Amino acid sequence: MHPVYRHLPAVIILLGLLIATAAELVYHAGAGIVTGYTHIYYLVIIFAAYYFRLWGVAVGGYLGVVHIMADIALTGSITGDAMIRAASFIAAGLLSAFLASGFRAEIPVSEVIQNSMCRVRARMVSEKDIIRMRQECDLPSLLAILTFGEMDTRYAAIDALGRLRDPRAIEPLIESLRSDAYSGLRWKAAEALARIGSPAVGPLISLLSDPDDDVRWKVAIALGEIRDPQAIDPLLSLLSDSDSYVRSRAALALATIGEPAISDLIVSLGSEDPVVRASVASALGTVGGDTAVSPLITALGDPDDRVRSEVIAALSRIGSSVIPHLIEAVMAAPPELRPGLLLPSKEPGTVGPLIEMIEEADLDLRRELALALMESDDPRLSVFIEELKKEVPCPGGLIECLLRRR
Repeated sequence: MHPVYRHLPAVIILLGLLIATAAELVYHAGAGIVTGYTHIYYLVIIFAAYYFRLWGVAVGGYLGVVHIMADIALTGSITGDAMIRAASFIAAGLLSAFLASGFRAEIPVSEVIQNSMCRVRARMVSEKDIIRMRQECDLPSLLAILTFGEMDTRYAAIDALGRLRDPRAIEPLIESLRSDAYSGLRWKAAEALARIGSPAVGPLISLLSDPDDDVRWKVAIALGEIRDPQAIDPLLSLLSDSDSYVRSRAALALATIGEPAISDLIVSLGSEDPVVRASVASALGTVGGDTAVSPLITALGDPDDRVRSEVIAALSRIGSSVIPHLIEAVMAAPPELRPGLLLPSKEPGTVGPLIEMIEEADLDLRRELALALMESDDPRLSVFIEELKKEVPCPGGLIECLLRRR
């Protein structure tokens, strides 16, 4: 408010109280009129509560006291009607103060007009205008479109903000990611924050505990794209998330971070929670490399069938470099445990995905593996062992031959 008008509300309230006092003296105490004019008191009370909150109660109390004193001057005692009217003034002050607490005491008209103009301009821009804004690094205009624009222009504005990589856009983008009604815009906001990079890591980490699983997995992907090591521990904690898709995206994010996350992933492979172990195995399989092979081979003996399935899938993704390690692990294991290293499912006749990889091994390794598996005396492996012993590879691969011979 302009300094000239800063005290205007207080002046208006004081004038209202003076007029009310005069009305009580003239109409109530002097003429015996007790209704009609008192309704105007409520306007003074509401006005005082709007600008000065609980002072509205004080104004209501003052008007109630003046009304009672005028009633005494008129009748020589306090009537019930005067008491009720005085109590209603105070109650109006309390209620008005409570309601006014949810609003600003002053509404800056210039700000309202500016916001309205921003809303109008934001809805009139085209994608060409947004491209021009990005080229001119016009951050305020892009942020106005993000706040007031239509869905398609907001989408383009978010993309432009990500390309600008200006840290000042982080807070509005975080807000869009957290609360936008459209999942596509939330995803675009996550992508833009990933482009901004390390300055956005802290705000993104704060969203990993968001109650919306759609937000959590988008944040996980963004953190993975940034590849900042400080996100590793928060992402590891997300591997035990209640939502399976969030867990898988957290694992993918850790895999995207890559080498800096491997040591922490290997440690987490020993977690007591099988859900975490399965997610870690998936991440290690995506990271790949010799460092991940040994712990995954060890995890083939995990007591949880789901974890073993993830381990086998992870080793399959790493590729043929795991074959010598795999065959060595099978041959080193006790005979009764060997089938479980290749066939994680307890259902008879199921062929694990690693079997297909073994067909790439040379004949000597295949024969050694066949002999090692024969010692287990597991009927599920009989056809597989027979194929391993053949000197001529099975046309179409082991999986096709095994399925054909069942």
